[in-house]
Amino acid sequence: MARVFLGIGSNREREYHIHAGVKALHDFFAAEHKPLRVSRVFESAAVGFDGKPFYNLVAELSTSMSAAAVNQQCKVIEQRFGHQHSGPKFSPRTLDIDVLLYDQVISRSPVQLPRDEILSNAFVLWPLAELAPTVQHPVTGKTFAEIWQNYRSAQQLEPISFTFEALPHLRHSHQHLPGTI
Repeated sequence: MARVFLGIGSNREREYHIHAGVKALHDFFAAEHKPLRVSRVFESAAVGFDGKPFYNLVAELSTSMSAAAVNQQCKVIEQRFGHQHSGPKFSPRTLDIDVLLYDQVISRSPVQLPRDEILSNAFVLWPLAELAPTVQHPVTGKTFAEIWQNYRSAQQLEPISFTFEALPHLRHSHQHLPGTI
């Protein structure tokens, strides 16, 4: 079973789409009887364009599916909730689900692993560091907690109070790392 981390975000009907995205992931991957773990939800300013703030979180799951198959399932879920893949890269999103890590795999195709934005975007790194503080980045070899402790950026990010509906096998991270931005 591969250990997979997903970045999830929305800035259009944020609460609805975050709930719907996590539930859809849970429902699909629960067939393998492994719990889906989620970080806290964070609110962040849009990056790369002027737009409404995003809600972001990171989810962890275990699966026997390939990285390409996981990525494809994420795109299916995004499309179900109105994500238009033909639009500009930096634009409002109903639901965005990106494969951040797939075990310690390093690849460019069919999925970029690890995803570059782990090291450049606080809205990915902070929740990932909370969910997997001792996991090492496949390229740098540093733990995500170490990377977060040394992260410096002007990006605005704030953990928010967010409650998920009760889903069997959904677990929340209990690790809360302080913000350093």
